[in-house]
Amino acid sequence: MTTVLFVHGTGVREPGYSEALERVREGLRPLRPEVTVTPCYWGGRAGSALRAGGLSVPGYGTGRDAPEAGPDPADEDVELWGLLYLDPLLELRLLGEGPGPRAELAPGAAPPGEALSAAALALGADDRLRELLDAAGIGAEFAGAVAAVLTSPDGRDFLRSPAAGAGAEVLARAFAAEAVRRRADRDGAAPALDGAARDAAVERIAALLPGEPGGTHRGPVARRAKRLAGRLALGLASAQLVKRRSALTDAAHPAAGDVLLYLARGEALRAVVEEAVRAAEPPVVLLAHSLGGIACLDLLALRELPEVELLVTVGSQAPFLYELGALPSLEHGSPLPARVPRWINVYDRRDLLGYVGAGVFPGRVEDVALDGRQPFPLAHSAYFGNPELYRLLAAELP
Repeated sequence: MTTVLFVHGTGVREPGYSEALERVREGLRPLRPEVTVTPCYWGGRAGSALRAGGLSVPGYGTGRDAPEAGPDPADEDVELWGLLYLDPLLELRLLGEGPGPRAELAPGAAPPGEALSAAALALGADDRLRELLDAAGIGAEFAGAVAAVLTSPDGRDFLRSPAAGAGAEVLARAFAAEAVRRRADRDGAAPALDGAARDAAVERIAALLPGEPGGTHRGPVARRAKRLAGRLALGLASAQLVKRRSALTDAAHPAAGDVLLYLARGEALRAVVEEAVRAAEPPVVLLAHSLGGIACLDLLALRELPEVELLVTVGSQAPFLYELGALPSLEHGSPLPARVPRWINVYDRRDLLGYVGAGVFPGRVEDVALDGRQPFPLAHSAYFGNPELYRLLAAELP
């Protein structure tokens, strides 16, 4: 009688594993009622844990139940920059779309946006600004950033809006943010950019641009821009993530920790699977999800387990690790040992953690695509709710 060992993936703990095991049993029962689905739960014995109670995590366990503190102005500035790095034109767009009467101009006076634009194009002539931009790490990108902001539709709308008359610092932030974005997109190592140097450059830019009093970060135009942008940051701000670091660590460390622990010391996980194989009635099929699939492939590559007639990996990263040279059992370029049984690798193109193996293990693995009709990350676990998986298993199980 065939035994299917269900080997779970990273981060799974009880009662989640038992629920997933029952889902697999229910999926196979109508199609292959004679097949026994047996647990292979390694999360409790071989999974990761904060073995020192979180001592390595700054502030772990403190303040999780404390009332929410008011916003820190320094954090607000950092969060605004986080948004601007993603969308340098954000403040300009928000202000350019804002209501307000057009300012009355003196006879013969140029619109404020025209004066701003002309002054912006001349910024490169200021020696002190060039020094500050170089100190901030964005000197080479600045001229292109200014041109891009001024000629963008959002930039042109802003320069035609009433906000342009007191928007020197808002425009300065847009220039700096676009320069940072361009620097970050450049090939090579991630730039080490100094926020204080960036702020000094922005202050110098704003001082060189014309505008009415109140155009600084303490003025009404800049305050309104920050307020509007801040609304978009709710729930996304890194400051909020820092405040919730303990809870986020508790939620995230099993998944990330299991992967790191396995790659560093995977023997314990493989031992759990091997014991389950030895105890099962053959023929044995390993149905392994995600990290479980990596462990099962490693085990079969390292050990003679004639009881296993079929390996089915689901949403597995094993082929990717092999191509990287990071698969523990096998260096890239080494062939899969003959003792590895028939291997079916199930993936979903929407699952960004699912990889294909036929290209790196030619002739040794059959890739099967399923469509769970779920976006990532739900696509990574949707396989086990997909009837197609069980129809595939029913046809392929010994």
